[in-house]
Formats: sequence, C-alpha cells, structure tokens
Amino acid sequence: MKKLTRWISLLMLAGGLSGCTLSLDWLQLLRDRRAASGGDPITAVKILEKIREREPDGPRALVAARLGSRIAQFEAKDYAAAVEFNRHLILRSEDSGERKIAQKNIAQLYFEYLQDYSQAVQEFEKLLKLDLTTEDAFRTRLNLAKSHFQLNNLEQAASEIDVLLTKKLRDEDVFDAKQVKANVEVAAKNLPKAAEIWEDMLQQFPERSKREKLAMNLVVVYEEMKDFNKAIETLERMKADDPNPDFLEVRIQRLKERKVNQPGANGLKR
Repeated sequence: MKKLTRWISLLMLAGGLSGCTLSLDWLQLLRDRRAASGGDPITAVKILEKIREREPDGPRALVAARLGSRIAQFEAKDYAAAVEFNRHLILRSEDSGERKIAQKNIAQLYFEYLQDYSQAVQEFEKLLKLDLTTEDAFRTRLNLAKSHFQLNNLEQAASEIDVLLTKKLRDEDVFDAKQVKANVEVAAKNLPKAAEIWEDMLQQFPERSKREKLAMNLVVVYEEMKDFNKAIETLERMKADDPNPDFLEVRIQRLKERKVNQPGANGLKR
C-alpha cells in the first residue's frame, strides 16, 4: 500500500509540474484500486495503462507513461508494457531528450529483457539515426552487432564491429568490440581469424585479458584446430600468473597425450 500511495503522490506531483489538473474521477480510480492492490505494481501498471488509453493525446497520459515505464520495467517486470509506455513518450512527448531516452529504453528492453533480437535490430537502427553521445553510439552499435550475432547474421555482425573499429575508441571499448568479433569468427568457423584476434588482444590488453581469462578461449580454439603445440604453449604462458597452475598442468599433459595419439604422430601405435 505504501508503494502505491507513493506512486499516486508522484503522479500528482508530475501532473502539477506538467500544468495539468488531475480530475477527481482519475484520482478516485487510483484510490479505489489502492485498497485492493495492496501496493501491487502489476495492478498499478494496469491502472496507468487505462489512464494512458483514456486520453492518449492529453497531458495526463504523458504523466502516466512516464511513471508507468519505470514501474513496469523495474517493479512489475512487465517489459512488454514498459515498451508501450515508452512508445507513447516517443509519439507524444515534445521533449526530444525524453524521446531519445524512450527509444534507448525500448531497444534495451527488446535486447536484454524480451530477447527479441529481430525487433532489437530495428530499434537499435532507429536509435543510431539520433544524435547520440560517443559512448551511446558505441554501445548502440555494439548491441546491434550482438543482436545480429544472436540471429546468426554473422556477416552483418562482423560488419557492424568493423565499423566500430574504424573509429577512435577507448581501450575498454576496443576490447569489447574485438571480443565480439572473435566470437563471430568462431561461430563462422573461421578459427584461425578468431585465434589471431585473441592473440592480438592478449598483447594489447594483458591485464584485462588476464582478468577475463581470455587465453583459455584461445586454448579452446587451438584445440579445435588441432594445433596442440600452440594450445600447450598458451597454457604454459598462463601458468606463471594463474592461482591454480596444477589444473593447467593437468590440461597440458592431456593435450600432450592427444598430440601423441594423432594420426601420423611418432607415438601412434597400431
């Protein structure tokens, strides 16, 4: 009950700031539902949807959409409803900054929460047409690439990353972009290219590569390529800084056994 009371107060404050007078029937609707809802955000979302739909072109609908977008996403976890509240803001808000934030919210909702990557692609492409900060533009295109990756549009995913890598980026952004590119190359079965990218990252970003255990990705790729010498060499390099070198040594010995038992190897016995 306390939450819904707080939401009503926010609605009244927002309504006052927007210059609209909240009608008694609107407040009565909220009060009537308050007792039944017990502060239930799901019920609050339904109420706010009705307010938005009742006078879609009016200022009260904007107030409901602003509040509803937050409650739906963060409290009710109703991500489809959050999308619709944000769409209302895009269509009817006179504030370009608010419209941009709403479009950003929609793209992220489809990408992160609804995992509708086809729709996420469309929303990220809309967002890229807006005036974005350098960081927002980077994250938007990176997530666009990730969405294409999830849809198995590997060529397009790689193309989006290539666009990013032509720009002047912060080191951490270069790392993120190259990591996605390497994963795309693995999915495309272009293992030598993935290995090349990861080898370059190990040299360029040694500390972050160590934190994220990037070298282990490289070991797996070399194993898939049956390049056991390079896999073993990579594991040997890891042993110096790894807190569990014994585990790595076990893996090294297993790789040596696989190497010996490969067709054509000196140790192969028939």
